[in-house]
Amino acid sequence: MKQATLADEAAALTRAIDLADGRLSDGPITAARQTLQKIGVRSELAPDRTVVALMGATGSGKSSLFNALVGEQLARTAATRPTTRRPLAASWGEGASELLDWLDVPERTLRPDDGSGLVLLDLPDIDSTELDHREIAHRMAEVVDVLVWVLDPQKYADAVVHQQYLQPMAAHAEVTMVVLNQADRVSEAEVASIMRDLRRLLAADGMESVEMHAVSALTGAGVDDLRTRVHAIAASKKARLARAHADLVRAARHLDAAAGGAAAGEITAQNHTRLLEASFRAAGIPAVAAAVRGSHIRRARASVGWPPIRWVARFRPDPLRRLHLDRAVSTPALARTSLPGPTPVQEAAVRASAHALVAGATRELPDMWRSAIQQEVESRIPAVVSALDTAVAGVDYERDRTPWWWKLMGVLQILLITAAVVGAVWLGGLYVMDYLRMPPPVTPMLWEVPWPSALIIGGLGIGALLALLSMAFVRLGASRRAGRVARRLREAVARTIERQLVGPLRTELTDYEYFRESLASVLQSNRRFE
Repeated sequence: MKQATLADEAAALTRAIDLADGRLSDGPITAARQTLQKIGVRSELAPDRTVVALMGATGSGKSSLFNALVGEQLARTAATRPTTRRPLAASWGEGASELLDWLDVPERTLRPDDGSGLVLLDLPDIDSTELDHREIAHRMAEVVDVLVWVLDPQKYADAVVHQQYLQPMAAHAEVTMVVLNQADRVSEAEVASIMRDLRRLLAADGMESVEMHAVSALTGAGVDDLRTRVHAIAASKKARLARAHADLVRAARHLDAAAGGAAAGEITAQNHTRLLEASFRAAGIPAVAAAVRGSHIRRARASVGWPPIRWVARFRPDPLRRLHLDRAVSTPALARTSLPGPTPVQEAAVRASAHALVAGATRELPDMWRSAIQQEVESRIPAVVSALDTAVAGVDYERDRTPWWWKLMGVLQILLITAAVVGAVWLGGLYVMDYLRMPPPVTPMLWEVPWPSALIIGGLGIGALLALLSMAFVRLGASRRAGRVARRLREAVARTIERQLVGPLRTELTDYEYFRESLASVLQSNRRFE
């Protein structure tokens, strides 16, 4: 797999910052942004130069070591008090002026160009009694490419150095060197013992791999080797990249710590189902399904009902019309029904189930991140409840679908009632002729029943029987249609809930997962800059 470049790591940290903005505390986010800004500026200022800074406490012989490495008495030295008040730079070759301006190093000297691109700094003491001296030392520790910590046999275990500087800079072990100066003041055996103890302390600081040297600026012991090593580091041109990588790792660790290292959560099926069921009830789906069934039966009765009484159905109100669901919707987004709004109990059920959904999915997330998501969901609930009505209004209620057999049965019913009327008229005519003592015509017979009576009995009886059978099938069809519409209603409500509640929650969880992945791409990049 291709190793991530420094630009890839910076982009990953930028993504993590953007995702965490407003979701985590401002401190680590601001620090990470400053880190990215610093890396960006440093990459444009003399990228071929390597800034190595000597840092240490009062009396460590830092300035003496600076002079020894430079080979000239540039820095003032004293045995009892700090003498470095402002950073002093020695630059091997031209081209570092703009970089030193950015570092705010006014005192500088030019050394013969040896191709290394080294810029060596002598900084104020980190434990100086002067506040501005300590601030300069702290600021420079954050921006130079390589840190050389100068310790002495008496104060090599100083808590100020280890707790306030080395431990926080554990990610920078690859661009850190520890030099035990004044080795001439103790015996060789004591130097070896101090170096072992110092290695133990550094391991406790998280810097077990840091490079260590024992030197004496006074006698020159070990100085040549240290000088060679410092120039070699500068000549490799990799220290700046290593420092930038370490800064990115430290910023990512702080963001990871702010997030508590929590993994992303997930939406459980149980909580999702609970939210949907509460939303179905709040949307009035049972009432709408009942209205669909009633409207279907009403329409069918007017088509296939027994003709003598089917007209009564037309006087009954259409349940769908009362809900304003009897017409096609041209603009679904603006559609509304006349359904009564959800009751306080139903709305509270939606709210409670939404909170349960969020709480279950975000229980492992950082407090601020989880709280932000919960507030977002809370603000969406009124709009969600309102959107349920729009979802209901936009469903296909099959208003224009008429079963084929309704027309067939309607025609048959008309024929049957017509036959009954013909039979009645025929029978009436026979009665009038008999009343007028007119010779009765021969009445045809259907088996033993006169045709007029057969037409009346058959037309009314068969028509009534067919009406009863038809309404039985109508009720079955009404239940099926109500079921189909109810499924569409549930799907429409589910889409609304997905779009306005569940979808945004999934996005938040995905963002957090992306945040974790972005940090991991920085923290797990085992880059080496030998």
